[in-house]
Amino acid sequence: MDTRTFIVELTKALAWPTTVLVAVLAFRKSLLRLLPQLKNLKYDKLEFQFAKEVAAVEMQAQASLPPVPEKSNLEPIREKLTKLAMISPEAAVIDAWRYLETELLELATTRKLEIAPAVRTMPRVLGALLYKEGVLSEAQHDLLVRLRELRNDASHTQGQVVDIERAVSYVDSTLRLVASFRDSHS
Repeated sequence: MDTRTFIVELTKALAWPTTVLVAVLAFRKSLLRLLPQLKNLKYDKLEFQFAKEVAAVEMQAQASLPPVPEKSNLEPIREKLTKLAMISPEAAVIDAWRYLETELLELATTRKLEIAPAVRTMPRVLGALLYKEGVLSEAQHDLLVRLRELRNDASHTQGQVVDIERAVSYVDSTLRLVASFRDSHS
């Protein structure tokens, strides 16, 4: 390969990457302003969707449900899940969801609802049944559905999508929902 052919081939190979780099540099300020508005952006292990959804769920929980009482028996569970979040944020999200499932079943049992055995293992169906029976409010049911979707994202997505801060936020929203269950049947 002579020098001229080498230069032509090198130019062909670098044309698109150079164009993209120049465009990014030229529009960097505009791109940085748009970045917070993205719902989902993936590059290798980079995932923004979970963080944005957790923030939305937290705002929904704060707006529609009362806070967890300070002297609540949920505090030891919060401490346990927060410690777990420091080690494995995904595990904290999954364990918080499991705790929520247990409380959902407890709520159905306390309200003496007749539930088919299979429904006991289907929190989405159980939540819908509790909503239909008037045990859960629309806000509680909506939050339950969103928390389930986030748990699915955390447990089924490859790579780390949950950081410690988001896991703790998820735990807090979950415990706020559990506290509202307890308030509704006390």
